[in-house]
Amino acid sequence: MKDYKFYCQLDYEHVPYISPTSPKGNLSNNGCGPISMTMILENLLGLSYPPEESAKFAKAAGAREGFGTNFYILADKMAEAFPLNCVVTEDAEEMIEFMRAGKGMVVANTYGDRDDYIGVFSNSGHYVVVAEADGDQIGVLDPMYKKGSDRFEIPGRKGKVRLEGNVAYADYRVLKMDCRERPFFLFSKKEA
Repeated sequence: MKDYKFYCQLDYEHVPYISPTSPKGNLSNNGCGPISMTMILENLLGLSYPPEESAKFAKAAGAREGFGTNFYILADKMAEAFPLNCVVTEDAEEMIEFMRAGKGMVVANTYGDRDDYIGVFSNSGHYVVVAEADGDQIGVLDPMYKKGSDRFEIPGRKGKVRLEGNVAYADYRVLKMDCRERPFFLFSKKEA
């Protein structure tokens, strides 16, 4: 297990993240996008870039105009401002091959619960970071995870995730089901 920089959005209720549809928005209730951005920048690029700065960046980029964060906009602006490449796919097989090859890290957009499925990483739309892969196992940094929360012990999730510190390990097919018809943002370092 690697020692990743990890941030829980629940620790950032004091940081405003408002939008026209979320006038009381903050990083705790709407901040999985900026928190994922921070974890990508700090873990992949080795930068110091706290969640407060990611929230400001997302707002300035125009990625926070509705509920949550538009990561299509945010990913493009991240690739412009930082030495990052980003490829977007809805193909979980492409995502896992990218991760197995050690090319970078991924922001995955989960859908949550559906009529025929209970979401493992969220019961609604949510961003998580895929930090590593070993074969079919992925290590996920979930911005909503807080130690002692029993987040992965509720019915439908229990037994699908193994926690080591702040890293949630699961078979990539669990995330594939969570992200059915949803995007994966594949981030890699730009070559100098």
